[in-house]
Parts: sequence; structure tokens; C-alpha cells
Amino acid sequence: MKIVKADEAGLGEAARTLLAGGVTVVPTDTVYGLAAHPGFPNAVQRLYSIKERAAAKPIALLASDADAAERFLGGMDAQARRIAARHWPGALTLVLPAAGGGGFEGVRVPDHAFARELIARCGGVLRVTSANLSGGQPATAAARALADVGLSADIVVDGGVSPGGVASTVAKCAGGVLEVLREGPVAFLVLASGSPRRAKILRDHGVDFTVAKSDAEETSFPDDPERTVRVNALVKGAAAKHGGKVLSADTIVWYGGRIYGKPRDLDEARRFLRELSGRVHSVYTGVAYCGEAKVVRSDVKFRALSDAAIEEYVRRVRPLDRAGAYDIDESGDLIVESYTGSYENIMGLPLGPLREWGIME
Repeated sequence: MKIVKADEAGLGEAARTLLAGGVTVVPTDTVYGLAAHPGFPNAVQRLYSIKERAAAKPIALLASDADAAERFLGGMDAQARRIAARHWPGALTLVLPAAGGGGFEGVRVPDHAFARELIARCGGVLRVTSANLSGGQPATAAARALADVGLSADIVVDGGVSPGGVASTVAKCAGGVLEVLREGPVAFLVLASGSPRRAKILRDHGVDFTVAKSDAEETSFPDDPERTVRVNALVKGAAAKHGGKVLSADTIVWYGGRIYGKPRDLDEARRFLRELSGRVHSVYTGVAYCGEAKVVRSDVKFRALSDAAIEEYVRRVRPLDRAGAYDIDESGDLIVESYTGSYENIMGLPLGPLREWGIME
């Protein structure tokens, strides 16, 4: 084992060691890492042995830049590229589909010039795990890494104290869904709703978010639609059981002094549509973010609906999880004649409050 400085000479020695199939302790922007070249399976196996890591737990990659990561993975989808552009270099490990459909790989571009240059000299990617025994505290200084695992490495690079000091956020990104697997320095918006329409609005406007469905029980104030959606949005956000920045919402239809929520069954859905036929109703959405709530109203006029038109709409659209038994964005032209106000509000998530809070531009 040899200790070198994080300078040009140390950079050259560490690169030669890794390219010869050795194992190196390296500084990064988060914590110290234990690194091996992915082209040397025996070296990667040494990482498991030195760290006493379970064989079933994969070891992530550090890449010199996003292009190197994409080359190794065989490509990334648009969402992954967008998230990478926003957070790399930085303390975010993305778990992405691997090349050829061979499972998933965790990959990150560190915000540490020495680490990136070392990785670049080794071909663009290295297998790197935190330089501590499994279950132990990550090392933020070379001396701690040396005491934990460094004596079994070939070289320890001393780069001083790691500026971050906390292991990276780990998030899986696949099929348009983002899931945080380990909390860390990078925090994403949390949508406290299982509504596919709200998720669609956020995705369509380039917002990266995770979902934490709320199990809050909704409250109704029959004579006060604004209070109803405001209170429900706040309660849903508080019940999301998540420490991040939580966005929650509640939407109702209001007509004739009555609240129309989600129908209990198809018969009630048909009745809702029949009662709203040919008339103007209001859609109220309460949106809450970090304890603040705003309410937005839009007005919608339905076409005069025959029983046959109602049956056709119920056949095409699943109305049971929609306030008022309809969705303007799904075959809405069959039943909606006109509207005023925010289209997205009628879908369940108005854009105005999100822009005011800086969630989207």
C-alpha cells in the first residue's frame, strides 16, 4: 500500500495502478471511494472482499462526464439526460437501464476535478464504492479511509477532507418514473398524489419528481368548495410521510351548491354527467407546497348529453377516479363545450401556483 498526494504525480500513479488491475482509494466530492477498473473482474471482486460487501449488492460507477456514462450504458432516455444535465457533476447517483437490457447500473459524475481526471485517464468509468467497511460510516478523510480499508488497497490518494461529507442521493430512473432509493444531498419534488393526470402535467413541463401517495382522509365542507380543497390539499401534503419538498392537491367539481367528488360507482358517474349536462359548473383545485396552499377556479360548460353520449363516454373513460366523473384531457371533446380559466386546473393541477413557487418556469 502506498499513499500519494492528489497532484499530477499522484494522478499518474493512481491511473497506472487502476489500469494494471489494482485497487485505489480516491477522494470525491461526497466521501472517499474505493475504486477498481470495470475491465478487471478480479479487481472488482477485491472491492467486495476489502469492503466485506454482500455479493448481491452492486457497485456503482463513477464517470468522467455524462457522455462517458452514456457510452457505457449504451444510451439514456430523455428524462435521464435531463436529470443528468441538471445534477451532474454532483452528488446524485442515477440507477439506469444497462446496455442490452442487462438489468440496471448506478452511475454518477462526481463534482471533483481530481476524481474526474483520474476516471477520464482510465477510459471514462470506474467501479467505486465508499471506502469503509459495509455498514460503517463513510470516510471523509484519507486517514479514516486508510484505517477502514486502505491497508488492503494498492494506493491511497490523500485529497484532504471531502467537501460534501455525505453519500450521494441514489435515484432510479426508468420508464418515465423517478424513485429515490437513498436520501442524500440532492432532493427532488415529491408529488403526494397517485393521479396520472397530475404526474403527466409535471412531466410535460419538465419537472422531475417522485411520488409518495398520501393516505389522508378527505374532508368536505358542503357550503365552501374553496375551504374543502384548501384543507384537503394541506392534509394530503402533511400525511405524505416524506421529508422532501411535498406538492399535494385536491380537486372538486361544484354545481348547484353541491360538491361533486369521485363517483362511488358507474351508476353514480352516469348521474353526475346527467346532472351536469348542458350546464356550467366550476372546478376548484387546492394546491399545497411546503405548508402553503393556493386555490384556483375554472368554469366548464358541458354539451347537452344524451343517454347514448353518456354511455359512450363512460365506455371510453374510467370515470371512477375523477372528480365529477370526467377528465377534460381524455375524450373531453365528447362532453365539454367550452371552458374559462386554466385547462390544467380542470385536469387537477393548475400551473399558476407552481410557477409562483418556482417549481416550473
